[in-house]
Amino acid sequence: MHRKEHRQSVAERFSQEARRFIEWADGSACGDRLSAPLALRRVALLYTAALELPQPWSEGVSAQHDQEPVYLEARLNQVRLRAAAIPLQHYSEIFSPGVPPDSPVVGDLADDLTAIYRDVALGLDLHGRRQVDDALWQWGFGFQARWGQHASSAIRALHCYLSQEDPSGLSSNA
Repeated sequence: MHRKEHRQSVAERFSQEARRFIEWADGSACGDRLSAPLALRRVALLYTAALELPQPWSEGVSAQHDQEPVYLEARLNQVRLRAAAIPLQHYSEIFSPGVPPDSPVVGDLADDLTAIYRDVALGLDLHGRRQVDDALWQWGFGFQARWGQHASSAIRALHCYLSQEDPSGLSSNA
């Protein structure tokens, strides 16, 4: 498979998982309340899919990036509102596990979900316009620099919450 075809195939696979996350987070697929067990699954599946992305830089990446789509801010507000239904809102976090350790800070699950949503939705918008290299750059760079950190923080916080408050949420029948 040629490099361009491989990048298109990877982008198509990631876009499918990204679309599932987006539709879950903003309620466009189903208006059900968000729950901690499903949040953990959606974010973990998206994170796992991102591990298959290529290095984000490519000769085909545009030097110019468009403004955010006009609909994005309203959808981000919708995600924030929906995220409020999850019992876990704030959690303690250490940004870097290196030595010497950083002081703990407060993490915010709604902020995590909206940050992930923003970066992934921007990539989906580019992918929908057939700008595959730009979409891969948006997803891959964002994963390395921003939304991947939000996702890993959310995964850890949700796992800890569920293990203490609702262990059944960590099983496949949840």
